[in-house]
Amino acid sequence: MDRRKITSALNGKKSNGPISREGKYWSSKNALKHGLCSADLHLTIGENKKEYDDFITEGLKHYRPFDFYTREIFERMMHQLWKLKLIPKIESGITAYEIQTHEAEEFKVKRTEIIQHADFEEHDQQTVKYQNLLLGIAFLKDANSGNAFLKLSNYETKLLSNFFQLEKIYLNYKEKKHGRKNKHH
Repeated sequence: MDRRKITSALNGKKSNGPISREGKYWSSKNALKHGLCSADLHLTIGENKKEYDDFITEGLKHYRPFDFYTREIFERMMHQLWKLKLIPKIESGITAYEIQTHEAEEFKVKRTEIIQHADFEEHDQQTVKYQNLLLGIAFLKDANSGNAFLKLSNYETKLLSNFFQLEKIYLNYKEKKHGRKNKHH
């Protein structure tokens, strides 16, 4: 065995990860950053569970899944749409972070409930919340100092494409099962 393999084997024996249930839970969240790439839906810190539940209820009224297959596709479609709703929040978080770092370098990530700046209208100051700032920071870190807005635009394009592919599958299946053409009902 060469030296690197021996070192790797020794390091591998040192830790096998968390042992407690709580440790395993938090370890499973290590890769969860902004949620746009997640295969499973996880609400990020600060997201409103009631807003999500209302969103799903509206989707159910609109699409009316009627069997196992349509429910599975419906869940995937709603997952894509929910992630698309994160895009503007991440954009406002990136912008808020950039403004804060530009104007007050020594207070980079100072916690604030409202981002105040002359370029924001009063209404905008109320809607740029701390959660958006955190999403923006997470996305900036994920972008590795690249153009975060360009990367975000790429994610948005992929999410839209995935959604429309799923919707097409859903509607074609629904038409086939019901034998008539109807738009979403």
